[in-house]
Amino acid sequence: MSEVKKIDLSQGWFMANGKKYVISNSISVERYKEYEKLEPKLTYGVGFEELFRNVKKAYELVNQQKFADSAVVLHNIMSGIKEVEDSKRIHPALTMCSLVINVEGEESAIYSAEMVNNKVEDWTAEGLDMIDFFLLALKSIKGFRQTYLEFIQKESNQIVNQNAES
Repeated sequence: MSEVKKIDLSQGWFMANGKKYVISNSISVERYKEYEKLEPKLTYGVGFEELFRNVKKAYELVNQQKFADSAVVLHNIMSGIKEVEDSKRIHPALTMCSLVINVEGEESAIYSAEMVNNKVEDWTAEGLDMIDFFLLALKSIKGFRQTYLEFIQKESNQIVNQNAES
């Protein structure tokens, strides 16, 4: 198996599957509409903690005999898990990057699912590092860094408090 290839993001471009990809500092209105839909999917993905909270909520609703409400919570959990398990699913970070990374000469105002698929196929064939795409996607979200730092601080405080109580 070949090694995963890193992208030098500071260079502003990279090669993938014989094509030159340029990282843009701008985004068209059409692509931005798609970008906005992806922000919450990337930054608020369901982790085990959220999954546990939702299962607990459904359990409490069942105990309160609020069966319709519990069914909605459980359906949402199942939908989230099913989406992650879909083998054809493209990670939101890759889709976000496809909106601001263009094949040299590409019309940057146009968006299509086929365009996203073609780019991701090239990046996969080249063996590029997913972490680089993840970093680029997160870096592009306005206010993400501050929100992330606040989250890390909150989590660190909770761990310290739990250890102090033990």
